[in-house]
Amino acid sequence: MPDKAYFTTFPSKTAKLTLLTSVIAAVSCLIACILLLLYFNAKSHLPRNTTIHGVFVGGLTVAEAKNVLEKELPTPPVHRVTLRVDDISVASDSSELKAKYDIDGAILPLVGVPAASHTRTKMYSVLKRYYTDHTLDLSISYDSTEAHALIAQLQTKVDVPAVPPSVVLKNSGAPATLSVIPGTIGRAVDVEESKKLLRQYTTEQDLDLVIPVASTGAILAEDQYPAALERGKKLVGKTVAFTREGIPFTVTDKQLVSFLQFPEGINSETISKITREWEAQVNRDPQEPVFEYNKETLQVTKFVPPRNGLKLDTEKVDELLSEAITTFETTTDETVKSIEKPLPLAEKPPETPLAETNDLGIKERIGFGESYYAHSIPNRIHNVALASQRISLHIIKPGEEFRFNKAIGDVSAKTGYKSAYVIQGNKTVLGDGGGVCQVSTTLFRAVLNAGLDVTRRLPHSYRVSYYELDRKPGIDATVYSGETDFRFINDTKNAILIYGEADSKNLYMYYELYGTSDGRTAEIVEHKTWNPRPAPAPVYIPDPSLPPGKLVQVDWSAPGISASFRNVVKDKNGNVIHDDTYVSNYRPWSAKYMQGVAQ
Repeated sequence: MPDKAYFTTFPSKTAKLTLLTSVIAAVSCLIACILLLLYFNAKSHLPRNTTIHGVFVGGLTVAEAKNVLEKELPTPPVHRVTLRVDDISVASDSSELKAKYDIDGAILPLVGVPAASHTRTKMYSVLKRYYTDHTLDLSISYDSTEAHALIAQLQTKVDVPAVPPSVVLKNSGAPATLSVIPGTIGRAVDVEESKKLLRQYTTEQDLDLVIPVASTGAILAEDQYPAALERGKKLVGKTVAFTREGIPFTVTDKQLVSFLQFPEGINSETISKITREWEAQVNRDPQEPVFEYNKETLQVTKFVPPRNGLKLDTEKVDELLSEAITTFETTTDETVKSIEKPLPLAEKPPETPLAETNDLGIKERIGFGESYYAHSIPNRIHNVALASQRISLHIIKPGEEFRFNKAIGDVSAKTGYKSAYVIQGNKTVLGDGGGVCQVSTTLFRAVLNAGLDVTRRLPHSYRVSYYELDRKPGIDATVYSGETDFRFINDTKNAILIYGEADSKNLYMYYELYGTSDGRTAEIVEHKTWNPRPAPAPVYIPDPSLPPGKLVQVDWSAPGISASFRNVVKDKNGNVIHDDTYVSNYRPWSAKYMQGVAQ
């Protein structure tokens, strides 16, 4: 019978299974550790048998491999890069294009973890890549700025701009002078495809690339001419006016027609060219006020008015112009000849308020008037500028009456005025100071706008074209020596400063009145005209000093008319302060010519 102790020392089946399980776990753990070590090494090092452009970099990290490659392969061999379209070409050396090997492009795909859904798949891919041999060549990349410059150089030789189809209006207001320009096809280098080609075909040898071009533009077919002309006709005689005091812009029918795009639509690029020109004229920084004066005499030695900084909203102008063209094209109302829009401006006020520059209560603008004098002769332009300076910078105390003739002083050659046409009696004659009425008229408009108490105003004997360039008949004030004067009272509680400028280049002038607003408002209402009368026949005056038959015009015709308007001024509570009616009776006026006769 076997010894009992023998059986107690022999392992049971359970013990054997436990031992086997432990051994398998240990081996599995060891294998997993080895695999993880290999995996982490493989994902951060280049495959062990990797040769790039003839340089062995197997098993190195990315940084180590880059250092080796940059040292062994600093720059590609110099080669020529030529871009060609037909028989037109441009070329550059690879060194000028700052060519370099794309080391990152070769190395980076060999390291890291691939995108896969399962961890085991990722590990397998990394380990398989690490133990696979890799022999690669480096591609060449060119500096993008230099490459684009080479393409641009080709563009200057190859590109031919298309001429878009258009309708041209030769004479404003004359639909018979409309003509169709069918346009021409252009061509342009395909820049994006050219960039792709330079990236795709990289070599250490000379490179000669045929660059693709694309046709641009379109031609208007002959059967489309009638519809194009019809679109143009709808804009003939039409205008779009953008107004902001002192900044007037008018778009003529010739310009409106040029904005049309064919066969349909509106050419926004053409519109933008116009509005960008406006932007250059309008945009400005804020202007800080300066006010220097003698407190005893109230004589102003220097005044710089406060001006808000301005920035034109060109996109809004473009939009408004497009809307106006669409309105003209779609409206059935033949009376719609002009569309007026406020000029869209962003404003930034100066940092210093005007009130801080003085103790007279002059702190803001309370009135504004403007006028134009296109086609004035040089002497008249000179006189307008001179008279404007003489009136500007006057301070009017509360309750004081301002008298134009007294303020301007002597108007003669002795005081710097030149000979220009003035109204004297029943005819227009050359006299010293012709043009001074442009100044009194402009000041009259500023006073009306401010709602001040006008004590004397006289109209001209006949209609003067300058004063109707931007106003209806009757909003003028004539002055001459004596009682032919313009006068008004400062009926506010603070001093008023007159400031004005005459722009002799653009033939535009304005006056501003600065003081303290008491909340009053002024409005011109009920403007009327009646009793129109044609101008009489021309009058020819014999002049033996002229060659026989020669005519020299010395006066211009004007039809007669009567006009009136009311200027209603209300206080801050809406109560009427002044309600004045201004009446003008302009007689018909004949043109007058000096006619040369034999002595």
